[in-house]
Amino acid sequence: MLDETMNFPKKESNEYPPIPKGIYQAELLEVKANENETYDSKMNQNTAKEYQTDISYQFVLLNGSDDKGSLRGRSVWENFGHNFLYIGSKNGKNNLWRIGEAYLGRDLTQKEEATGISGALLNSFVGKQIALSIETKISKKGKSFDKIVDYFKVGTELESLSAEEKDKATVKNEKTPAEQMQSGIDASQAPLPEEADGSLSVDKIPF
Repeated sequence: MLDETMNFPKKESNEYPPIPKGIYQAELLEVKANENETYDSKMNQNTAKEYQTDISYQFVLLNGSDDKGSLRGRSVWENFGHNFLYIGSKNGKNNLWRIGEAYLGRDLTQKEEATGISGALLNSFVGKQIALSIETKISKKGKSFDKIVDYFKVGTELESLSAEEKDKATVKNEKTPAEQMQSGIDASQAPLPEEADGSLSVDKIPF
């Protein structure tokens, strides 16, 4: 039985207008690994489901504005970050490669390309600034969403997020403390480019 003093209020959905196309400076608030069903698995319902580890990045804008005011504090996500380094014939370097080079401020060395990018390195980017090229895209269901199309090293850094701004941008959830402790990427994780062979064609990914 429910406690009769409990109350279940109505909540309004949060709707945000698309971010105007442009280049924005942002701070990486969170990076974590998620297990998601593969694109090929979603397209083929007659086989057993297959999953892959995708890297999710939450960036928080530090500048920019739209017709409603400042965009500082607005979050933008890359939820389908690759867990391997790859250069496709259509899109070039994948987002893992471009994020790494943007934060490092240089091209990856041959040794880094061979050994891969570690979770420890990605975790070290949290709290650091990056420039994002953002465009509005339309999903197959007709809904608009903000898409990060490229990443760049910043020049002059802007004022970092305050503790209050970070708390406001942090996604509150119902995870247990143990689950929350696992939100960061395992520092020992260092996927190699060879893991991509035969498992996923980047050029077929519809995003």
